[in-house]
Amino acid sequence: MAGVTNIVLIEHSFLLRSGVESLVQEIPGMLIMEVFDGSEKSLFEKIKSKKPDLVIINPDSLGESFIGVISKLQVEPEIEVVGLLKKDCLENISSRFKHKLITSENKHVLLDSLRKICGTDGPCEKNNQGPISKREIIILKEVVKGLTNQEIADKLFISIHTVMTHRKNITKKLGIKTVSGLMVYSLMNNIIDINEMG
Repeated sequence: MAGVTNIVLIEHSFLLRSGVESLVQEIPGMLIMEVFDGSEKSLFEKIKSKKPDLVIINPDSLGESFIGVISKLQVEPEIEVVGLLKKDCLENISSRFKHKLITSENKHVLLDSLRKICGTDGPCEKNNQGPISKREIIILKEVVKGLTNQEIADKLFISIHTVMTHRKNITKKLGIKTVSGLMVYSLMNNIIDINEMG
């Protein structure tokens, strides 16, 4: 199963936020787990607590706290930082980013850039098991096949309470609340084959 790249996005503009979110949805295995607008108190701590693989930042969203946040993020070995930048961004800001997404580029260029950032040596490959356990994958398969909690419990010889706990954990870890969303995730990550669907 392909790994999942968990992303935190820092962007105050609704339009840019929506654009990045729709771009990320087009790449299998990438998931925006949290969006901040940049004005939050203790922002670095909040980002770190999410344990992201990738943080996409628009420096304009951070204002005066940009240098403090970016300096702390860059010493985190597990986190790749990507700048969401304007084409005419000042050199002293753009030079802070190893990876860049230029907001004026077309969709295909941006998708290519994201894929390169998440290349074979990048964070996409880091977690081969994905964010959910083997047991949760078994439960997830049954959920997307359309089985009820009781049917899953009976099939796997576990209590309905255990099924509900697993489902809650899956939803929390993936940030996906709907069965249709879980279905898309399962198909994109080769957890289930289209022919297995009920």
